[in-house]
Amino acid sequence: MVTFYLGCTFGLEHALVSRGIPLRHREQGINVPMFKTSVDVLPCGVFRGELVVSMRPMPESHLAASVAESRLLPRAHGMPVHIGDRTWLGIDNTPGKNIGQDVVLADGDVPVFWACGFTAQIALDNADMDLAFSHSPGSLFVCDTLSNASSDDGSHSDGVVVEVLKFTPPRLPVAYSIFSSGVRARSEQLEALIHEDVGNRRIRSLIVDGDLLKSAVSISEHHRRVAIATGFPAVPDPPHEETDGLPGAIALIHAVQALGAEEVFLLCDSPMTQAFSKVMEFCVAEGILERTATIRCVSAQDTDEDIAATVAKFDQLIAIERASPNPQGVYCTMSARDISELCDPIERWFRAAQQNSTTMTTGIGDGGNEVGMANVHEHVIDFIPLGEKIVSSVHTDYLITAAVSNWGGYALAASLYALQACQDHSYYKRFGLGEHAVPDPAHFLPSVEQEAKLLQHLNDLQIRDGRMPEQAMSVDGMLFHNIHAPRITAIRAAVSI
Repeated sequence: MVTFYLGCTFGLEHALVSRGIPLRHREQGINVPMFKTSVDVLPCGVFRGELVVSMRPMPESHLAASVAESRLLPRAHGMPVHIGDRTWLGIDNTPGKNIGQDVVLADGDVPVFWACGFTAQIALDNADMDLAFSHSPGSLFVCDTLSNASSDDGSHSDGVVVEVLKFTPPRLPVAYSIFSSGVRARSEQLEALIHEDVGNRRIRSLIVDGDLLKSAVSISEHHRRVAIATGFPAVPDPPHEETDGLPGAIALIHAVQALGAEEVFLLCDSPMTQAFSKVMEFCVAEGILERTATIRCVSAQDTDEDIAATVAKFDQLIAIERASPNPQGVYCTMSARDISELCDPIERWFRAAQQNSTTMTTGIGDGGNEVGMANVHEHVIDFIPLGEKIVSSVHTDYLITAAVSNWGGYALAASLYALQACQDHSYYKRFGLGEHAVPDPAHFLPSVEQEAKLLQHLNDLQIRDGRMPEQAMSVDGMLFHNIHAPRITAIRAAVSI
């Protein structure tokens, strides 16, 4: 017989209590509640099964301290693997399906889940062994090894301070994420870079601080199916498409593919499908993309029911420099020119997402007339010229305002890289399973050389900067090598690429 001793989260409870964190199961005189999730553990030989978690609810004000303490105890399963609603873990709420007793949450409590040693028991059951002995829940071996202790300021032996962030919009089951404070610092540096109003377009009044990080966290954690919408046919001459939007969308396609997205769609106006297909093929040939995304259009003939059913299958919808109708249903340029006949109703997907409990949405824009800018509707009217005529009527969960929309796409891709490079966030999003994989920065943000090649290819396809009197290597009236190249370099440097 061979004996295995596995760590247990009971080993961290003394540390939690010492920080003044209430333990509801102790207060109620019951065993800690445990749940079987739908998360598969990494198989090893005959051993396989689903992750079991223990749950300790606590006030939101104690979340950071609980993470700080448990992070110091890797043998007691370390940090939580989920904070928030249990539905994100696929837990079956049917009575009798769970292990242990249900605990009563106090008002304001947030469920916090740690990996549980009972997972091994599930693996033993699945191994169909002739003979194996185990413990009953809550009846454990107590050894004489003492647990660690943290410093009073919550810092750790490696000097890392970990933050907890609630990122889900109110219509979705609540969820939090974990990352090091260095991620927030990088995100704030990225925001400063994209918020500098180099075009004097009064964008500072349209900024929602912190949404860049929230959007990046939501995409990092939920990205199985992603749709990215772009296209603003503001150029008077055919093919009408401008150079802002598509390069940022390409960067985001590459980034979510690097995250492991199973399906990535590019939503565009139907007249641009052929040109956008050529752009993606070019990007694959030049190493800007590893593979193309699936191009899809949205028709006025699509029923609301069909759109709702389709959108509910997506984890993320991202709009970057995507034309939005105003409250009267008219698509306008910044000069209030009506371009409705050139725009397909892609915003219907974003409106449908606001009605479900599965899909998170992000809008990236630079003027006030893009999808997502309805979040700052009053500011667009008050501060942007012709704001009352051009203002967007389409809301998103997160809004990333940038001096140039492409820059917002680059910053979001860079934020995704920073999160993947963070070992604490990596641990949390993979539920503590497996090992941290160091991300390849080339998969998350294009180089200046690659973006220059892409912009030249867009010019070759007659996709050009509508603010320039003639075709040029420019975006939004600013020359690429003078303005955009240094900004791309700065965005890459902000996350150490």
